[in-house]
Amino acid sequence: MEKNWESASPEQTLSIGRKIGEALKGKSGLIFLTGDLGAGKTKLTQGVVSGLGIEAEVTSPTFALINEYGPDAEAVHMDLYRLEDYEELQEIGFEDYLDGDRLILCEWPDILEDEGYEPMLRIDLRRDDAKGETARRITVVCEDDSAAERIAAIES
Repeated sequence: MEKNWESASPEQTLSIGRKIGEALKGKSGLIFLTGDLGAGKTKLTQGVVSGLGIEAEVTSPTFALINEYGPDAEAVHMDLYRLEDYEELQEIGFEDYLDGDRLILCEWPDILEDEGYEPMLRIDLRRDDAKGETARRITVVCEDDSAAERIAAIES
C-alpha cells in the first residue's frame, strides 16, 4: 500500500509526521526514511514522535548517530549516513534496539537494506521545486499489513 502527501511547508511536514505517529501508536518496528539532505526527514520524525505522545526536543542524529525519545526509548531516531558497514552498526548496539516495543526511524538505511532488514514503512521525502522552495512530496510505502491499515485510515 502506498500513500502520498504534498507538503508546502516544514509545519505541514511536521503535521503529516504527527498523523503518522498517531496512527502508529502501540506499533513497533523499523521505518526507513529516505530523501536528499535537507528534504525534511528530521522534521517528519519530530512529528512522528509528537504523534506518539512523547514530549521531547527531537534533533537530527547526524553526529550522535542515535537519539532516543520517551522514558523507555519508545522512539529511536538513527542516522546511518556516516557508517561504513553493518559491523559498525552492530558496535553501536543496533540489535539491542530491535528487542523491545519501539519505533526505530532510520535515515540512510542502505546498510540495513543490504543486510536484508525489512521495514514496516518506507517514507521517502523529495523536494518539489516546481511548487516552491519548501514544497515536499512525501511517499509512504507500507510493508506491514496492520501498519498499512492504519496509514490508509489517515485523512489527508
